[in-house]
Amino acid sequence: MQKDKITGIREWMAIDLLTSTGLRVSEAANLKCGDLKIGYSESKIFIHNGKGCISGHIIIHEALKKHLKQFLAFKQASGEGIREDDFLFLGQRGKWTSQAIQQLVKKYLKALNLYEPGKAVHALRHSYGVELYSKEKDLRAVQKQLRHISIQSTLIYADVTEEAIASQIKGLWQ
Repeated sequence: MQKDKITGIREWMAIDLLTSTGLRVSEAANLKCGDLKIGYSESKIFIHNGKGCISGHIIIHEALKKHLKQFLAFKQASGEGIREDDFLFLGQRGKWTSQAIQQLVKKYLKALNLYEPGKAVHALRHSYGVELYSKEKDLRAVQKQLRHISIQSTLIYADVTEEAIASQIKGLWQ
């Protein structure tokens, strides 16, 4: 398989993982194959020692679960290990670092004219939190998925958009 195609497969998996979970960049870089709980009746990822040394799992949707299974099959077919302690993201020089993932996200955000200095990977986490909150307006679910210790950290995702206000005031006194 061509090197650029292999790189593209890895990069797409990393981008999908980040946008579909709101993981912190360090959490994504440190994921091991055994952290993926994607068997028959499971759809979660275990996070070891996240921010504040918090460990726990997050729930993932079926499309990401399927993509992760395909990625593991790709890794195995490419001769990479998929044992419990094998890192999910490997490159030619070993395990991907947080910096490598940050550069990857920055590259694609720039290509899409969406890049803002200093916000690349965290912007994906923030977008995930905002979208999750907008779906059911459940701050507790957002807190659990993003693994915030304090609900105060989660309140930022409940900020009201101008569109939401416009929708709410439409026909208010009519």
